Amino acid sequence: MRGHPALVLVAWLLLALVLQAWSWPALSLLFLFCLPLLWRQLCLALRRMRWLLLTLLLVTAWSVPGDALFAAAWSPSRQGLTLALQQQLRLLLLMVSLRCVWLQLGQQGMLQALAWLLQPLARLGLPLERVLLRLGLTLFYAEHWLQHPPALSLAAWRTALAAQLTQAPTDEVKLGFSPWTMRDTLALLLLLLLSGLFVKVGQ
Repeated sequence: MRGHPALVLVAWLLLALVLQAWSWPALSLLFLFCLPLLWRQLCLALRRMRWLLLTLLLVTAWSVPGDALFAAAWSPSRQGLTLALQQQLRLLLLMVSLRCVWLQLGQQGMLQALAWLLQPLARLGLPLERVLLRLGLTLFYAEHWLQHPPALSLAAWRTALAAQLTQAPTDEVKLGFSPWTMRDTLALLLLLLLSGLFVKVGQ
């Protein structure tokens, strides 16, 4: 029996908090552990995020004060370079794990998880149905373009976008329902306990 889809998304959110607290050695060990298991996903994330990662490296390495890496006025700092590499590892691990969440849940499971998590905001007036509809369509087209990316030229992107806009609009997103059970509550408490433990271990 599978648990509630929201548990997978909560686990990812807790992972984001844990990674933010982990030090450089712990991040490096986790990355090396995930490297053979998620090699394909890591390569895809690295290819798609290469410019963002390069920008993060340049900005952080040259903006954080500290000891010069080598004897030159334009040298980056050792502290800045270490911080940049830490942030790059965190970003890669988060994006790869989010991709794994998507592959595990799919569009329907992701929307069910978000619907459950956003219920308190719906009581405060958030138009939950509209938010889920737009998010569902965004996820659908994002997944379609990831599987069938157009050429990198601007003209190709314009043609692909125009083709999507000229199609008949889809105004329906099917949303299933998964009840929250006592088993899910126990699993959530276990996730919270493990995340607190991992924060202390990785510091």
